[in-house]
Amino acid sequence: MKLVSKTGLYASIMAGILVLGACGEQSSSGGSDGSSNYPNDEIQIIVPFAAGGAATTTARMIADNMEEHVGQDIVVENQEGGSGTAGQQAVASAEPDGYTLLLATNSVITNPIFSETSYTHESYEPIGQVVSDVSYLYVPQDAPYDDYESFITYAENNPGEVTIATSGAQASDNFAAEDLIEEEGIDANTVPYDGAARAVSSAAGGHDAAAMSSFSEAEGQVQEGNLKPILVFSSDSSQDYPDLPTTADLGYEGITDESWRGLVAPEGTDSEIINFLTNNLEKAFNEEDFQQSMENQGMTTRFRNGEELTELMNSQFERYNEE
Repeated sequence: MKLVSKTGLYASIMAGILVLGACGEQSSSGGSDGSSNYPNDEIQIIVPFAAGGAATTTARMIADNMEEHVGQDIVVENQEGGSGTAGQQAVASAEPDGYTLLLATNSVITNPIFSETSYTHESYEPIGQVVSDVSYLYVPQDAPYDDYESFITYAENNPGEVTIATSGAQASDNFAAEDLIEEEGIDANTVPYDGAARAVSSAAGGHDAAAMSSFSEAEGQVQEGNLKPILVFSSDSSQDYPDLPTTADLGYEGITDESWRGLVAPEGTDSEIINFLTNNLEKAFNEEDFQQSMENQGMTTRFRNGEELTELMNSQFERYNEE
């Protein structure tokens, strides 16, 4: 029998304690589902709209600022189609392992209400919100109307000819535009596109009489002299265009459009993974570079964690479900 010295015995005991401690630590941080090893591969953010819009810009800024916190690459992929339903369906049916996320907007709530989809807003685990934008009504720079009053007069004198481009058939800006048309009693129509980028481009090219868009989506066309804003869909004056009338100024306080953008994961994603993503999304959100980049794009930032975003989504579902 081999004798062990006191020093050797002590070393053996300490090694055993360290091993047990490591096992306990691993058990408390993860579990048998493998979440303790998350992430060990790149993470994908699906944008369900055409490239070039504010949704894509938001996703890329999240990826750029968040990947250093999660320790893995984050890639952005556009999967457009069906006013967002194609990309939303792809994420809803993806493995709930935290590696496929959705850049979500209000349309993740409205699409299932007004279209036949195999998912609802409850098919996702909310991670967090980073943007809240108001919408503006933009018109071509060379249009035969240069403010809201003359736009309405033109619509009244040219029934059936005025079209307002929107980001999607079930998008909140489309509902707001239809509400405005109804309140004004004009013979005009909305034209939904796959994303605000295409709606803005269409109006800038003179194919539509106007477009609904956020500041960040349309400011490039404004700077190039192709579009000009004539109305803000808000109860408060715009910080970017303080002289514009608001829908509240017109007496339409109920017609507003504040759209949000954030991240969600497929339903059933482990809560530890969701918490991990929420915490690191918030860290990215608070980075000075992120805030400055968003400001440069004209986006209004606002953070909601997963629980708060869930409450927002449920309340908007109740609102839109009454339409």
